[in-house]
Amino acid sequence: MKFALLRLIVNGYITTRTRKIGNYYFSVTDYIPATQLRGAILAEYYYQKGKIDDSFFSSPAFPIDSAPAHYFSPAESRKSSEFVEEKGILRRKSEELEKQVLKEVLKLEGEKKPQIGVIIKKKESNKHETKYIRFSAEAFISMHVAIEKTLASSYHRMLYAYEYKKFDTLWAIAKPSEVIDIIKGSKIRLGRGKNRTNALVTVDVVTEVDLPEPQGLSYCLSQCIPTLFGKQLFTVGKVDGKSVIIGNTSTYVGWFTNDKISGQKPSFVTLNEGTLVYIKDKGNYDELLPAGLNFIFGIDDLDSLLQKVSVK
Repeated sequence: MKFALLRLIVNGYITTRTRKIGNYYFSVTDYIPATQLRGAILAEYYYQKGKIDDSFFSSPAFPIDSAPAHYFSPAESRKSSEFVEEKGILRRKSEELEKQVLKEVLKLEGEKKPQIGVIIKKKESNKHETKYIRFSAEAFISMHVAIEKTLASSYHRMLYAYEYKKFDTLWAIAKPSEVIDIIKGSKIRLGRGKNRTNALVTVDVVTEVDLPEPQGLSYCLSQCIPTLFGKQLFTVGKVDGKSVIIGNTSTYVGWFTNDKISGQKPSFVTLNEGTLVYIKDKGNYDELLPAGLNFIFGIDDLDSLLQKVSVK
């Protein structure tokens, strides 16, 4: 499938997906979620054209040369920030699933520990393996007080704290469309508290990339879900009588608005970024791309994906 490769240049600190604990809002991801990026791009498109393209989609945005770790790109040990991935590991494991029991396929050497979904950045590569290091964005906490307009004093227990994260350059893929043609070179605003950090993100279109559709053991770049509201989107293959899903689950939460419906907030359990799924039938997996779901690819290894989406 063909995508537009985007380069996002951030000039400061922004919020990502937030978690509220009391009056504190923590940015819990070291990347920009797909729904957040899509909303910001469509907002700029609306300002310029006065309309919305419901079919437009974009992936999550990750720091350059980075992506979510999967089971077969494990950390060197339980507490290590160093990760390693063998060349062609996903294609080889896909072939093994057809011949071996699942327990044997999942065996890892030494003390290696999978940390699925952690953002890892490419460090070095040779003909046998690729080494990565865990990426953690620099962050700061900003405090804000709600002021009572009449008395010009603070409300009781109305002190808020927001965590902002610093990014430089990120990559993402999006649907080639009029939306991209219009907003390329524009500046968009991402994250909560736009008037506090004044962070603007420049959107550049680097090129068009052709990424492999899911086949065999496939990699989830975004949250993935095989079935939604009773509809089968893609079929997961079985080994030893069990569906082969190698990863974790998380909760999808995103606002949904169009010309007829506004303010809807669906929430459901999905497979986490970095999950590996053994695809038997890809079906209509791409129906949920506008929701930021099912960016799933049949890649040889993570390094092969990062080479295709390389931006400078």
